[in-house]
Formats: sequence, structure tokens, C-alpha cells
Amino acid sequence: MMSKLAMFPYYFPEEIFLEIFCKLPVKSLGKCMCVSKAWNSLIKNPYFISSHVSHQSKLHRTNDNNLFFVMTGRHEVEYSLHSDDQEFRKYAQLEYMPFDNHHSIVGACNGLLCLMDFQFSFDSIFILCNPIIRKSITLPKPCLSSLPYKISVGFGFDSAQNDYKLLKITKKGVLDKYVEVELYSLKRNCWKILAPPKYDLYSDDFMVYVNETVHWIAYERVNNEGSYSCKLLILGFDMRDDVFKEIMLPERLRNLPHQSEIYIIPYDELSSIAVIELGSLHAECDIWVMKKYGVVETWTKMYSLGKLGTEPMPRVLGFRKNGDLMLRTYNNLRLVSRDPESHEIDYFGIQGRRTYVCNYTESLVLLDRVIDDAMTENRANYAGNANR
Repeated sequence: MMSKLAMFPYYFPEEIFLEIFCKLPVKSLGKCMCVSKAWNSLIKNPYFISSHVSHQSKLHRTNDNNLFFVMTGRHEVEYSLHSDDQEFRKYAQLEYMPFDNHHSIVGACNGLLCLMDFQFSFDSIFILCNPIIRKSITLPKPCLSSLPYKISVGFGFDSAQNDYKLLKITKKGVLDKYVEVELYSLKRNCWKILAPPKYDLYSDDFMVYVNETVHWIAYERVNNEGSYSCKLLILGFDMRDDVFKEIMLPERLRNLPHQSEIYIIPYDELSSIAVIELGSLHAECDIWVMKKYGVVETWTKMYSLGKLGTEPMPRVLGFRKNGDLMLRTYNNLRLVSRDPESHEIDYFGIQGRRTYVCNYTESLVLLDRVIDDAMTENRANYAGNANR
């Protein structure tokens, strides 16, 4: 049987190449590609790209050399990578970003950024970009092209098919009973319409990707003898099996008091999710963590935070490796780190009206030509509508 890396020189065994080169950062691999045509071809091989992503993701989970992708700016938006150390030092300034300042970042997965721009039309434009290798692709237009009342989008990876997927859920109008769902596959480069879940969108926050599943807050209207209330829960969409799943919230969060709100963030330390509960008028917040993913009984209220001075509660953006919280302050929009126990604050000198932060892993994804090949495939078997 021919090797998955069939182009290996006879004097350089496949297993040795993988063992050595999968440990190298992208910058070093770029130099290796200039050494010889054979190495250039090997590094562009889809199997190597996949193996390199897998190895780098494991390093991300087990060592302290984590990276954060940071988007910030007041007038001109800037993009950079920062090390997750005490100083939050800048690791790299990203110069290649194939979009203007109107884009929002949906999420990041295996070095790919997913971006969305509504423009001034009924169509939303999506772009996948790997800023490290300076490659991007503009996705085809979704099947459902109407300006929605509410939209939520999630980006993630299907390891079974080695495919990147984008889930889009929209609600046309405030009185509409059902949402509409579409799924994009990078491998096939097309969208398909899915049967919608019975739940409504709670907010237009972007979804959170954990354990090959994108998550968002949903609700259903409950009729209690003529009196209606909203029951909140977490919905997930499994990228491997293309199925929805329900995750119950802590009982306290299922029926929120007036003027309170919740949202989800990833909790990478346990490969799980956390829910931020903002109290009335954003005066305080509680942080709930699902300590064992998928097990409702493991929801635990880990921290309760008060305001920073007189301004409302900052937005919690995520967790650092040392357990500190990444926050965006409410009034001056500064990016800060806060110890949830001692409440000590670290300021990084980063400020902007459009601050976005997420964990980031450098990769070679999009380096190969699989996308070009996929564009020419027959999409008829995939693009058809699902039974609704």
C-alpha cells in the first residue's frame, strides 16, 4: 500500500519526518520549504498538514506556550498574536488580513479565522483566513439570503471527515415561530439547509466551539396555564455527526430575573464550557463552569465578581492558562487580566472599541490545494435541502 506521504525520499523514513517536522512552528517549516522541492511538496501534503495541526493542538493543551489572537483598535483595527505569559507580550503582528474594518470574527479553529460581514445588503459574506500563511477563501453565498431579525453563527472542525464547517442560524422576524438553519462544508465548498430545532435564539452572540461542537443559548416558550415564560438551555451542534444536542443549564439560570443576561465562553482547562451570568444593570456577575463536559450535575458556580470602580461589569472574554480572566472594560474598552480570587488587575496597554480575543494555534491549514479541488466537485449530493 502506498504511504500517505508517498513522495518521501527513500533515505528519509516517513515516521522520522513526521516526528521531527510536526514539532516545528510554521515559521520554521516555511524555511524548510525553501531547502528542497521534496520537503516543499511534503509539507504541502494534506496528511502532513493534518498531522501538524493535531500535534500543535496537543502542545497547546499541555504546555505553557499558549497564544492569544487579539483584534483591537479605535480607528484602524489591528491584529496580533500574544503569548499567554505575565506580560502578555506580543508574539507577532499580523499584517495579512483580507478584509476591511467592517468584519466581525466568528471564531478560530486550528489556525483558521472565520469572519463575517453583513455589508449593506441582504447577504452576509463569510471568509476563512489563515493569517500565518497569508491565505484565505471567500465562501459561496448561503442558500437563505434575507436580512434576518437575529443571527448566530458558529465555526468548528469535523475530525472524522477532516472538514471545517460553519453553522448559521437565523430568525427572519420577531414573530416567526421557527428559526432557519444552514451548514457550510469547506471540503465540499457549499451550503445545505438543515431541519431546524424547536428552540428559539436567545441572542445574536457568536457560538462557542468546544469538543467538536458549537454551543449557543436557546429558549422555548412555556405555557403555564395561560401565562408564558421562557426556559433557557444550551443547544449544541455536533460537527462530526451533524446533529443537535441539548445541555441543561443550572436550575438557577433556566429562568432569569428581569434585566439579567447570560452568555457562553470556552473553558479550555477542562475542554468544557462556562456560562457568564450578568446581574441586573451589569452590577455583578457569576461564572458557572461545567466541570465534566456534558454532565449537568457538574455545573459549579466558581466565581462571583463585582464591578471595577463605578463602571458596569466588564465583558468576560475568556480564561488564561493560569486561571485569570480576560476582560474588556465597559467604558474605556481596555483589555485587562483579572485574578478572580484576589481581584488583582493587570493592564496590557491594549484598547479599542472592537476588541476580540481567543486562543490561537498556528497551522498550515489552507496551504494545500484541497480547496481548489473541492470547488470543482459535484455538489448535488450535499447541497439539497434536508427534510423539514
